[in-house]
Order: sequence, then C-alpha cells, then structure tokens
Amino acid sequence: ITSSAHNANIILLLLNGHPAWSKTLFLFGNEFRTDRQIEEFAVKEIDDLGWLGYFIGRSEVLEALEVHYLPEEREQVDAFMRGIACNQSIKKLTIRTRTDIGDQGYERLGYFLQNNNALTHLTFANCHVGRDRAHDIAMALEQCRHDCLRRFDLDNSNVSAEGFLEIATALSSQPQLEDLYLGLNNIGRDGCVALVNTLCAWQSSNLKCLDLSDNNIDDLGLQALVEGISNCCNLEKINLSDNDQITAAGMRSMSPLLQSESCSLEVLSLYRINFGDDGAIALADGLRGNESLRSVAFAPTLAGITDVGWSAFSKLLCDTSSINNTYLSNHTLEWVGSLFYDDSDTPPIISQYLAWNREERIDAALRKILESHPDLDMKPFFQWKLKFLPVIINWFGRVQEAGLKQSLGGRKLSSVYSFVRGMPMLVISQDREKTRRRSR
Repeated sequence: ITSSAHNANIILLLLNGHPAWSKTLFLFGNEFRTDRQIEEFAVKEIDDLGWLGYFIGRSEVLEALEVHYLPEEREQVDAFMRGIACNQSIKKLTIRTRTDIGDQGYERLGYFLQNNNALTHLTFANCHVGRDRAHDIAMALEQCRHDCLRRFDLDNSNVSAEGFLEIATALSSQPQLEDLYLGLNNIGRDGCVALVNTLCAWQSSNLKCLDLSDNNIDDLGLQALVEGISNCCNLEKINLSDNDQITAAGMRSMSPLLQSESCSLEVLSLYRINFGDDGAIALADGLRGNESLRSVAFAPTLAGITDVGWSAFSKLLCDTSSINNTYLSNHTLEWVGSLFYDDSDTPPIISQYLAWNREERIDAALRKILESHPDLDMKPFFQWKLKFLPVIINWFGRVQEAGLKQSLGGRKLSSVYSFVRGMPMLVISQDREKTRRRSR
C-alpha cells in the first residue's frame, strides 16, 4: 500500500509513535530527496492514499497534518479525506495544495470539524478558493461546534468579497478565535463590512492578531473596520500591508482606535502603503496618549514621508517645547519604520528617541528631559512647593545609578538651588520650625 520503506515507516509512526517523531505529518509530491525527514510522506503513483487516510483516522498520536500535495485522481482524494474525517487527535490541519479536495472532500472536512474537539489551528493556503468553494468552507466551519479553534488561516486563496461574506458569517460562531489570517485575498471594502458584522457578533472577543494584508482595502473599508474592532480589547497585532488604496484619510480614521482607553494594540504593519506626510502626521496625532503600541512598521522609502512627516514623529516621541510636554511625550513606541533592525532610512534623532524608549535601565521620560533641557526650569514645579524636591533628587539618583553621569553635569545642585531660590521664605520657615522643635 506504500511505495517505499520510508512511507511504510510513517504508517507505523501513526499507530505507535516514536520519541524522535514530532507528531507531525507532511504530504509532498514525489520529488526525490535523499534528506527526507522522518515525518515527510512523499506521494507516488502506487501509494494508496485511502489506506494512509485510514491510518491517519485511527491514529491517536498525530497532532499536526500538513497537506502540500494531492494527486489528481478523485477517488484517491475522496478516500484520503474519508479517513481523515475519523481522526480526533489532530490539533493543526493545513491544506496547502492546488488540487481541489472536491465536494466529498469538503463534506468529509465538515465531519472532521464536527467530531474533532482537539483542533486549534485550521489553515487553507494557495487553494484558489472560488465562490463555490468559499461556500463549502463556510459549510464545513458551521459544523465546528467546539470552542477549541484558536487560529484560522485563509492565505493567498483569491477569496472575493462575495465568497468571504459566507465564511465571515460562519466565523461568527467562533468568538474564541485568537488569530485570523486573511492575507493575499481580495475581500475589499465589502469584505471589511462582513468581517465587522462577525466581530460585532462576538460579544466578548479574544482576537489578538488580524492579518488583512494585500486585500484591496481602501479608506472606507479601513474606516468600517476600525469602527468594528472597537470591542476587540485583546487585539495586539494588525497587518494592513500592501493595501495600496489606503491613504492619509485611512490613517486619520484609525485615531479613535489608537486613542481608545481599551486599546491593546502593540504592532501595526503598513508596509508598501504610500500614506505620505499627511498620513504620518495623522498617525502621530492618533498616537498621542497611546500607551500600548510598540511598533509602527512601514517601508520609509515607499511611504512617501519627507522631513515634514518625520518631524511629526519626532514631536510625538519627544516634544521639547517644555519639560512637561517632554514628560507627556510617547515613551512606549520602540520601532517606527522597518522592523527588520534596519533603521538606515529613519532619521537619526528618531532612532535615538526609539532607542531610549527600548532602554530598560532608566525611564525614557527622564532621559529625554535631561538630554533635551540643559537648563532645567523648575518654576512649573513650584506649585507643589517643597514636596516635589525629593522627586527631583531621586531622579538624579536614578540617572547616576544608570551610569549616565555625563547627563548630570552640575544640574542636580542647580535644580536644588532653583527650588531654594524660588521659595526662600518657605525654606526659612521650615528651618525655623525644625530649630524650634530641637529647642523643646
């Protein structure tokens, strides 16, 4: 029933397991490879996929199945899917093949989703999903009545807005999903609206990652999306890269999300979107007060940003107009521009501010204040009288502990002197009070 001893050994692994086996099975084509891994089943013409599916169905140790190849013979594919439908141990299922699994295949997939309560990851990739197959995927998803599914991928499958509408409707019964990857499709504005309806149906969303890259989304689609993810309080990552119809208007529409008190977003990816200086200004304005976002990822050379846009990010990260404004600047952002540790296209001053935000030895706000204000003006702090003096002294102590003595100069003594000079009578009265207490 198998074409080689290697494939026969995989059948034994499915039944008995092995300490060296990762409990993962890959199906590839019949390419000859001398370095084939223990978990790689190379499908050849004489391999009986019906028997392989049967043993997959009986296996109690298999945890991940990745189908990268299926033959054109419909009987082989149907028999294979019929066996898979009986499996209850698979946690991750990936179908990444150009060969259509067929009507019966999707029907069997529905049985699998209905009976398997261990599945956490379901992936369709490179499948060229048309309207009919989108309907079949939706019907299969509706059979999944368990709350174990955590990640759903539909990558590079040319799903249209029409097709995605049915899939999104089926996903409305999966509020426990944490990761939703829909990149390289064509859901467009209408698809965003369909997704919003799904998210709104999730009364309590667990969604952490949303990938909508390269989906023909425009400003209105993004605006609808932002309005719909307001209840996604756990959302940490959004990827909007390669949606080249998004402009500065789309960036402005994101402000309510970024300024929301419940915003938990940490990574925003905007690669290959030409939002220009106006978009950069809109992003910077939207991030004022935001304390969650750590990375705004984009390609500076393709975003259309000039010194005007960079100055908005500079002011966001370190507003030097006053000590108070410097203190209220953004000290959370760690990356602006490329995330691949290449800041060659980022202005040096921006890179410096971001480096200070990443520094763990010393508070970024304090570092920026000391570096940006050589002459510390203590007058704004006089309203707290001498109560603020210990705070200032503590600041300088932390700077010294962090090894930043070059930033101190004589400013510690100067700052204390400014307080004493600004409130001489208060200092004298407190000194007299201490003297009077000693005399008692």
